[in-house]
Amino acid sequence: MARHFPRLIFIAVAVFAGQASAQTRPVVIDGGILIDGTGRAPIPDAIVVFQNGRIRDAGRRGDVTPPKDAEMINAKGKTVLPGLIDGHCHLRDWMGELYLHFGITTCPTISNNPTDWVIAQRDGVKNGTIRGPRVWAAGNVIDGPPPAGLGGLRRQRMSTFVTNEEQAREAVRAAVAKGVDGFKLFERLRLQDAKAAADEAHRAGKPVIGHSIDIYAAADAGYQSVEHAWSVLFTSITDPKKKNDLDTARITGKVSTAEALYYMERDQLDKIIKTMLAKNVHWSPTWGTTFRPIARRGAKMREEEAALLKNPDLRYLPSYIPKDVEKLYSLFETASPELRERLAAAYKNVQDFARRFVAAGGKIHLGSDPDAILAGYGLHAELEMAVDAGLTPVQAIQGVSLNVAEAWGRQKDYGSVEKGKVADVVLINGDVSRDITATMRVEKFFMDGKPVDITFHPDYKNPLPRPIVDRPEQEGEKR
Repeated sequence: MARHFPRLIFIAVAVFAGQASAQTRPVVIDGGILIDGTGRAPIPDAIVVFQNGRIRDAGRRGDVTPPKDAEMINAKGKTVLPGLIDGHCHLRDWMGELYLHFGITTCPTISNNPTDWVIAQRDGVKNGTIRGPRVWAAGNVIDGPPPAGLGGLRRQRMSTFVTNEEQAREAVRAAVAKGVDGFKLFERLRLQDAKAAADEAHRAGKPVIGHSIDIYAAADAGYQSVEHAWSVLFTSITDPKKKNDLDTARITGKVSTAEALYYMERDQLDKIIKTMLAKNVHWSPTWGTTFRPIARRGAKMREEEAALLKNPDLRYLPSYIPKDVEKLYSLFETASPELRERLAAAYKNVQDFARRFVAAGGKIHLGSDPDAILAGYGLHAELEMAVDAGLTPVQAIQGVSLNVAEAWGRQKDYGSVEKGKVADVVLINGDVSRDITATMRVEKFFMDGKPVDITFHPDYKNPLPRPIVDRPEQEGEKR
């Protein structure tokens, strides 16, 4: 039986509401380099003014006048960014302060979570009883049965399975009634069922994010975004048998996702990009969780992540996280010379598609996808890898701000530092326009105009634990 979380009214609601209504003094971030998330060029010596949770003004000194009664924050030598929106966010009960530590104000969670639980997480963050980023909630994934003979796949443990169009529509209607913000559709859906689900979601004004092995079908169905580099891989393969064989090998673990990407058919990429642009389909490469061992700064990334995993203030992290990180690095370290060549070529395939996609006007999302990478840290690894691939820092920042907000239909209020928008603002110690790795140095940030604690706490505990374990192998473990 599904576990339901009542939407409790906490005393904290009144407390936080009182604080918000009492916040009348404006705040000015003075003299920083503003990368506003829109794709416009960085603005040096910028001024950002916000008050009562909204941005009053933002722009170049001389164009914006600081209010005389404002609280002033000196940002000289620093970069001002929009609150970071994780472009491929998963949510578990232990991840909240990790996201906050890395300047992430919003988690549009598209992992396969129990719907009631993820909605309770969203509401708990809103009312101040859960410490974590704002949640845009997609609940149980809607999917078709696994391929014949494969049995249940781990990622499908919480899926809502449908086998016809009416079931697909009903699954969407049921989730809308519970209050979800959007939908995640998986690749085992029949094409007609995926199209029915997407149509029903759009009728309710909800975005659709999806796994897909056929981007043409996803575009036709109206998906807002397709996830993972392998979506491009399988769409590019023109031989149905080759496509099916590689798909089966990947999901059964006979071929790693990283190696599978070697078989991308590059002569098909322009056609895929043209279709995606015509239908405004966004894309998330999730290359951090797949290729960072061979990124330009891969060895340093490993050191950074190891330091986090050993941090005593993060002792609540589940044991599978360091194991999965080491397993990924081991794949590359123990590979034969021939396999190493294929893995390097596979990474170049993904980088090439990303460059061409963005150059043509495509909208990229960058995010944690925390399977073999630590939540929150993964977003920053992805930013760095985007610049390594040939994107500018400004384009990379769009991939963790306005692009994601647009896919979720939230661009009116979120995703950029612009007049009238919600005051989600991050202050970075360094010049991001010259050094994308500076995004890791979050000095402070504001969410809804309020300062956020970015420190770790060893006793961090989510008051609403996830009702199922993250991994089947955790059954019986004490968390």
